[in-house]
Amino acid sequence: MSQQPELPDPSFTPIDRDLLAALDADEEGMLEAQDAIYTNRDLDLAHIKAVGFDMDYTLAIYQKQPMEQLQYDLTLERLIAGAGYPNEIRALKYDPTFIVRGLILDKRNGHLIKMDTHGRVARVFHGRRRLDAEEIHEAYRNAKIRLSSTTFASVDTLFSMPEACLYANLVEYFEARRKDGKPLGPVELPSNAEVQLLGHVNTWKLFDDVRNAIDDIHRDGTLKNIIMADLPSYFVVDPGLPLALHKLRSSGKKLFLLTNSFWIYTHAVMTYLLGGQLREYASWRQYFDAVIVGGRKPRFFTERDPFLEIAPAEGTEQVIGEVTSERFERGRVYQGGNIEAFERMAAAQGEEILYVGDHIFGDILRSKKDSRWRTCLIVEELEDEVKGSLSGSGTIELLTAIDDRRHAIDDLLGQKRALLDRMETSIGLGNGVGAELRPRLEEAAKRLRKEIDVAKRSLRALDREAHEIQEGLDKHFNVWWGRLLKSNNELSRFGAQVELYADTYTSKVSNFLRYSPVHFFRAPRELMSHDVAMSKRGAKR
Repeated sequence: MSQQPELPDPSFTPIDRDLLAALDADEEGMLEAQDAIYTNRDLDLAHIKAVGFDMDYTLAIYQKQPMEQLQYDLTLERLIAGAGYPNEIRALKYDPTFIVRGLILDKRNGHLIKMDTHGRVARVFHGRRRLDAEEIHEAYRNAKIRLSSTTFASVDTLFSMPEACLYANLVEYFEARRKDGKPLGPVELPSNAEVQLLGHVNTWKLFDDVRNAIDDIHRDGTLKNIIMADLPSYFVVDPGLPLALHKLRSSGKKLFLLTNSFWIYTHAVMTYLLGGQLREYASWRQYFDAVIVGGRKPRFFTERDPFLEIAPAEGTEQVIGEVTSERFERGRVYQGGNIEAFERMAAAQGEEILYVGDHIFGDILRSKKDSRWRTCLIVEELEDEVKGSLSGSGTIELLTAIDDRRHAIDDLLGQKRALLDRMETSIGLGNGVGAELRPRLEEAAKRLRKEIDVAKRSLRALDREAHEIQEGLDKHFNVWWGRLLKSNNELSRFGAQVELYADTYTSKVSNFLRYSPVHFFRAPRELMSHDVAMSKRGAKR
C-alpha cells in the first residue's frame, strides 16, 4: 500500500475579541463535558430532514424533587384511602437519591436489583437494606432474570422513581411489623401461601397495589391538575430551549412534537415553557410543523391507528374528526396516528428523521426496532454522571491500573499453570526427560507450584483492593447504587440500553444549540477484547 502524504491540520484566522464579546461567543468553543452530545453511531445532521421531540422529561424538564414528591404523596394517600393501608405509612419519607433508572424490581422477593449488561446481579436491596454477596448468591445463583416474566418490573423512566422508592419503603415497613409480630393488613399472606416463594410479606400484591395507585393518579387527572395549577413549581424553564429549536428550524429542518400527553396538558406545559420566549413565535405551536398529542407510544410505532384532528382550544379536547389530508398542516393539532402515516404526511422517511426522547422503551427502543429513525436519548442524570467521573478521575485511573495488573497476572498464571501441568505430567508418566534431569525437574515443579500460590494470593489481594476502591468510587455518584451507566467494569443494564439503542445521547435538548445544524456526530472506534490485546502487544514492541 502506497504511503499517503501527511495532510496539515486545518487552521483558522482568530476572530477579534470585541466581535466575540458582542456575540457572547467563545472562540475556543470548549464544551463543558456535561453539556456535550455523545455518539454511539455516526449521525450526520446534514442528512436529517425532520427532528421530533417527546415532551415530558425531554422538552419539558421537571423540577425533580417537587415533582417526584408530589407523585409519592398522592400515591401514598391513594393507598390509605382505597387499598386499606394504615395511616402511619404517611411517616415513610421519600428519598430522591435512593432510586436510579435501569433497576429491576423483583416482586416475588421484594428486591430492587442492579444488573450489568450480561444480566449478572451486582447489587440488591430488600427494602432499604443492602444484601451482602452471600445473600445475592443465594437468591440469584441459579436464576436467570427474564424481564418478560411477570415476576419482574423495570424501573426505566423518571416517572417510575417515586413508585419504586415507595415500594422499597413499604417493604421495609411491613418487614419491621412482621418481626415485631404485628398484623400486616393488606399484604398479609394467606395461610395456604407458598411462603418459600413469596417470603414473609406479600411483596407481589404490594407491588400491584402501588402500581394501581400511581396509575390511578395519572389516569383520573389528579396529578396533572395539581401540576397545571402551579406550573412554576414543577418545571425548569431552559432559556436555551427556544433558541435550539429556532436554530434547527432556521436550517430548513422540519420540527415535530410527538407526545403521549393529551392536548390540555400539552398546551398548558408548552405555553409555559415556550410561549412568548422569542418574538418570532407568537405561539409555541409555531415552533413545530406538526403537533401530535396522545401518540400512545410505543403503539404509535407498531400499530396503524388513524390520525385524528383536535380543536386547539383552551381547556378542551374536542375531536374534529379523522384526518384525510396527505400532508401535515402547520397550526393544526393531531392525535394518535402511526409511523407509516406520519412518514407519508411528513414527506420524510427512516434515517431522514431524528427523534429525541427520554424513554428508553417507548421513545428509543421501539423507534429503532420498528423503524430506521435516528435517535437521541435525553439522559437528565448525565450531568451528575459526568461530574462524578471528573471528580473521581484519579480513582478511575487507579482502578484501571489495578485492572491492568490483574490482567497481566492472570495471563502469566495461565502460562505458568500450563507449564506446571506439563511438568507434572512428565514426572507422573516418567517420560520426556532423562533420569539425570528428573530431580531437577521435580525441584523446579515444586518451586513453580509455590510461586503460583504466591501469585494467586497477590491476585486475591488485588481483587480486594479493587473492590474497596470501587466502593469508594461509587460515592462520587449515587451513594446507594454507584454509577448509573456502569456496574463495576461493565456497562450497567441501563448503560447497555443506551449504547445499543441510542445513536446519540445528551442531558437536555438545549445542548443542540452548541452544535451546527449540519454537524457530523462521529462515534469513537469500537474495540473488541482482542483489539485491545493486540494494541497493548504492539505498544510493548
